[in-house]
Amino acid sequence: MNRKFDIYYKPQIGSRSQASLEFLSTYVWAFMVISITIGALYYFGVFDFGKYVPQKCIFTSQFKCLDFSLDPTEIRIKLVNNLGDDIRVTSLQITNDANPPISCTPQPAFDWSQGTEQDIKFTSCSGGAYIAGERVELKISMTYYAINTPTKPIHLISGKINGRVTSG
Repeated sequence: MNRKFDIYYKPQIGSRSQASLEFLSTYVWAFMVISITIGALYYFGVFDFGKYVPQKCIFTSQFKCLDFSLDPTEIRIKLVNNLGDDIRVTSLQITNDANPPISCTPQPAFDWSQGTEQDIKFTSCSGGAYIAGERVELKISMTYYAINTPTKPIHLISGKINGRVTSG
């Protein structure tokens, strides 16, 4: 064999490791730039998918939810009485899973005719992570009885609101 040929083309161990290190360091820089970019986008709220989730108002079919609004100190719900009877709402309560839960002043007891809309309002709302610009899930309980029923048994109905509190 040609000894000159072996020496000239013999690969150097140091040059292979240097090429590997340069290859890896190039991609580490690229990975760091991508990570910083994704972190910045997350910080500025681009990846806040909660703002794309629809707002919901869920009640039973006897009380259809038409609309609702979540203001920083007030909650309004528009419901329709589909029971087929005139009723008297005796109490309203609103809560959530926060610790401590939300605290609101419900409106007093009222009579509600069948097939009509009613605006239900909770005022002076505070606590319970009820913060302007944030999403909340609220649970509403309502007790009522049918006015024309002689024994007037009390019924309890529950509903949910899932939405974003408006800013100011």
